[in-house]
Amino acid sequence: MISGRDALGFIDDSLQRERGGIDTAETRIADLGRQLLALQEARVADFRDLARVRVDMIASGNMLTSIDVLERQVAATLQARESARAELDSRITAVQDERAALEAERESQRQALEKAAETLDVAEAATQARLDTDPDYRAHETLTREAEGIAHHAEDKAVQSEKEKEEKGQSYRNDPLFMYLWERGYGTPQYRAWPPARWLDNKVARLIGFEDARANYARLQEIPLRLREHAEQKKRDAEAAFAVLRELDEEAREQDGVVVLEEARDKEQSALETIDARIKEAAERHQQLLERKEGFAAGEDEHYRKAVEYVASELRRDDIRELRRDALATPFPEDDIIVNRMVEREQQVQQLENAIGELKKALRQQHQKLRELETLRTDFRRRRYDQPGYGFSDGTLIAAMLSSFLNGMLDRDGLWRVLEQQQRYQPRRTNPSFGSGGFGRGTIWGGRRGGFGRGLGGGFGGGFGRGSGGGGGFRTGGGF
Repeated sequence: MISGRDALGFIDDSLQRERGGIDTAETRIADLGRQLLALQEARVADFRDLARVRVDMIASGNMLTSIDVLERQVAATLQARESARAELDSRITAVQDERAALEAERESQRQALEKAAETLDVAEAATQARLDTDPDYRAHETLTREAEGIAHHAEDKAVQSEKEKEEKGQSYRNDPLFMYLWERGYGTPQYRAWPPARWLDNKVARLIGFEDARANYARLQEIPLRLREHAEQKKRDAEAAFAVLRELDEEAREQDGVVVLEEARDKEQSALETIDARIKEAAERHQQLLERKEGFAAGEDEHYRKAVEYVASELRRDDIRELRRDALATPFPEDDIIVNRMVEREQQVQQLENAIGELKKALRQQHQKLRELETLRTDFRRRRYDQPGYGFSDGTLIAAMLSSFLNGMLDRDGLWRVLEQQQRYQPRRTNPSFGSGGFGRGTIWGGRRGGFGRGLGGGFGGGFGRGSGGGGGFRTGGGF
C-alpha cells in the first residue's frame, strides 16, 4: 500500500521535472531564435557588402541608407523585446514566490489538520472501546445483526419464489385454453357466462384438467406475494433495529466529545480548502504568464515577429534581388565570395528554422503535459487523497500508472479510474465498520462525516443501503 502523501509526492516530483524540461527547451529555442535573427541581420549586411563592391549600385546611395535604417529599426525592436521579456520574467518570479509561500502555508495548515484528525481518531477509538465493553450496546448490536440476517433470508426466499413464479408459470401462460378459462375466472364466484358458453367452458375444463391446474397456478401466484410481504416486514424490523444502533453510536460520540473534535477537524479542513483555492488562483495566473513566456521562447511574440518582418521585407525588395542576380552573373571573385557566404547563411537559416519548428512542437507537448499534471495535482488535493488515513492498495500499480500517464501511454481519465479503484481510507485507530458502520449503510466512524467524505460500507457486504452512502432503501443480493 502507498499513502496518499507519497503518491502526491510522486506527482510533485514529476511536476518539477516537467518544469525543468520546459525551462531547458525554452532556453534552447530562445538561443536558436537569437541565432536565427542574427543570421537574418547578417544576410542584410551581406547585401550591403555586395552593394559596396557594385559601383553602379552605390552611386545613388539609396540602398545603403535603407539598410542602415533597417538595422536601427531591428535594434530598437529587439531592445523593446528584451524589456518586455524582463518585465514578464519579473511577474513570473513574483507569482512563483507567491505560490511557494502559499505552499508553505498549506503545509503548515495540513499539519494542523493532521493533528486535529489524529486527536479525533484517538477519541473515536476510545469511544468504540467503551461501547465494545458495554453489555447493553453489545446486546443490541447482536439483535440488529440477527434482524438483518432474518431480513436477508426472507428477501432471498421472496426473490427465489418470484423467480419460480416466472419459470414454472410459463407453461401455464403458454396454454391458450388454460389462460382463456383463468382470465374468465372459471371455477370462482366471479365466473359469469351464458348457458351455451358455460356448457362449452365445462367441456374445455374437463378436457384439460383445469380444476387441478387452476389450484396449482393460484398457489404459484399467491406464495410470492405472501413471501414478499413477509420480507418487507422483516426489512422494516431490521431498519428499525439499525436506527436504534445508529442512535446509540451518535449518543456515545456526543457524550465523549467526538462531535466537537470533528467540528474542530472540519474547521481546519475548511482553512485548508481556502488556501487551496488561493493556490489554484495563483496557479492559473502563473499558467497564463507561462503561456506568454512560451510565446517569447517560440519567437511568436509581437516584437520578434516585427523584427523578422522588417528583415524579410528588406530582403524582398526588387533592388536587393536584382543586386544578387547581377552578382551571380559577373566573373569578379569579390562578388563570388559574398554570394557564397549568402548561400551558406540561407542554408543555416533553413536548418535553424527546422530545428526551432521541432522544438516548438515538443515544447507544446511539454506544456500540455504540465497543464495535465497541474490539474491532476489540484484534483488529487481537492479529493483529499493526501489527507491522513488515505492511501492506495497497490503502490506498485499506482507508480506504474503515474509513469504511464507521464509517458503519454495513459490518459487522465484512465489514471483516475485506477486511482479511484485503488483508493482506501482507514484511520489508524478507529474502525469504520464498528457498530452501525458494519451494515453496508455507510459509517459515522473514522471522521467520515465531515470534510473527509461520507461513509464507506464495511464488514458485511450486503446491508440495506443503496451503495456506500448513508440512508435507507433495501438492497437485494449478497450474503449477510
